[in-house]
Formats: sequence, structure tokens, C-alpha cells
Amino acid sequence: MIRHRAAHPVAPDLLDQARERFRDFPLTRDWRLSIDALRPGGATLSLLPSEHTVNLAGVVNGGVLATLADIACALALATYFEGRMPFATSDLHIRYLEPADGRVVVEASVVRASLRSAILECRLSCGDRLVSLCTAQFAIKAKVEVLKGTREQ
Repeated sequence: MIRHRAAHPVAPDLLDQARERFRDFPLTRDWRLSIDALRPGGATLSLLPSEHTVNLAGVVNGGVLATLADIACALALATYFEGRMPFATSDLHIRYLEPADGRVVVEASVVRASLRSAILECRLSCGDRLVSLCTAQFAIKAKVEVLKGTREQ
């Protein structure tokens, strides 16, 4: 199992690196998404609703909320890998509890991680209201190095 990195803080520039990586990403630019904080095994994002993210009822679209949860979980897990992302979402389950009718704050944290997978939880809120709750599983891509003198199978 991957040890919880609470004793190993994230690199001081990891937040800046993540912001730079996503700076020109259309979702960050067009959706008014910001990466607010990274901590060992955790991430906080926020979204200001815009014409790109709300539905006809004027609330943040459910697909947008699921995408936010996925991004937040990936960033939280990336803190275990010094910002790298050697993993992929293998399962994401989201429950929509209430309409997201304002600024959405997204808090993701690693619940459990092993060498092959990780489980994360994500809470999406508007003010003091929990609007969505998400769990996600990520498959961690094992880096297999072929030893000199051996054949790949």
C-alpha cells in the first residue's frame, strides 16, 4: 500500500505547477475553474458558474459537476506522485443532492491507495450546502522496467 504522505508535504511549487499545467486547458479558461489548494492527498478547486457551465434552469450542469470531481480527485492523487499523473479514472460515481446555483467549491481527498489503485472521495458544495458527493477509483499504471538481458513477455 502507498503510505499516506501526511508526513511528507507537497512540494512548495506544486500548486503553481498544477495551475500552469491547466492554465490553457479550455475547462479552466472557459469554465472559470480555479485550483485553489493542494495538500498531501487532497485538492480544493472552485468554479464560478458561467454561460458555459449552467443549464437552462440556471444551475451548474450535472456533467460539469462530475468533471470537476474527476479533476479534483486526479489532482489530489497527483500529490502522491509529485504532480505526475501515472493513473486513469476507472470508476466515478456521483450523487446529485441539490442544485448547484452558485460558486461551487470542490474538496477531494484520497481515502485509500495501493500500488495498483486508489479510492478517493469528493464533496461539492455551494456555500454551506453539500450539492454533490462523489467517489472515484483510479487505476495506477505500473511502471514496468525490463531488466537488461531479459526478454519482454
